[in-house]
Amino acid sequence: MYCRNCGAEMNDNQMICLKCGVMAGSGKSFCPNCGNSVAQEAVICVNCGISLQKTSSRVNPDAARTVQKRDLVKAIILTIVTCGIYGIYWFISLTNEMNRLTGNEGDTTGGTAFLLTLITCGIYGIYWSYKMGEKRDAMEGVNNSSAILYLVLSLLGFGIVVYALLQDSINKTLDRL
Repeated sequence: MYCRNCGAEMNDNQMICLKCGVMAGSGKSFCPNCGNSVAQEAVICVNCGISLQKTSSRVNPDAARTVQKRDLVKAIILTIVTCGIYGIYWFISLTNEMNRLTGNEGDTTGGTAFLLTLITCGIYGIYWSYKMGEKRDAMEGVNNSSAILYLVLSLLGFGIVVYALLQDSINKTLDRL
């Protein structure tokens, strides 16, 4: 990590730059990823391609301790080998964990979401994909269009891809905390 104010190399756990004394992340003159000098108005670093826009993750740190990281390959294989039974568990768990991480525990629970998907012959599952995309973006603190991507994937019958993308986002978020 590099100081955004002076470009000095910093430890990832450092809160204040020891060279210039500003808080980590303050300033706009240098890329935090590679230390390259950047224009004040730059949106990305032309040297390494990282986004320079600040994001504010909205993850509940207390809830993050209750969320489990899953190996994507194992989860996909278990879903296939169990003829989708593990996929049901994964769906329910993803729903509950996203609700906890984003502080939306009053939203539809995983069990209820699964039951509604079953009753509506999958229609609620398409809506679920869209809402999970919105929650993923809120969790990451970005304004992407994951909701649209997840909706399209769900409409095309690639629900397991949506599960994998959500799990990957959860795993990466837990790694950052």
